[in-house]
Amino acid sequence: MDGSTAAGTDARGWTARCRIAIALWLLFGLVVWNDVFDAAVVQGGRDYLTAQALHLQGAGPAATIPGVMRPAIATGAWQATACGAIVAATGLLGVWIASRRRAADLAARRE
Repeated sequence: MDGSTAAGTDARGWTARCRIAIALWLLFGLVVWNDVFDAAVVQGGRDYLTAQALHLQGAGPAATIPGVMRPAIATGAWQATACGAIVAATGLLGVWIASRRRAADLAARRE
C-alpha cells in the first residue's frame, strides 16, 4: 500500500467524522433550542398562575391564558432560536477550523 492510498483513506475517514460532528452539533443546537423554549413556556404558565392568584385575591386584573402565554411563547421562540443558533454556530465553526487544519496537515504530508 503506497502513501497516497493511505492518505486518501484517512481523508475519507476524516470527512465522515466531520459530517458526524456537524450532525451532532446541529442536534445539540436543537436540544438547546427545545430546552430554552420549554423553560420560557413553563415560566409563562407560572406567570399566568401568579396573575390569576392575585386576581382571585383582589390584588390584580383578570388574566387569560392567551393573554399571558402568547407573549411568553413569542419571547421564548426568539430566545430559544438565539441560544440554539449560537451553540450550533460555535460547534460548526469548531468543526470548520478543525477540518481546515486537518486539510493543511494532509497537504503538508503529501509534500
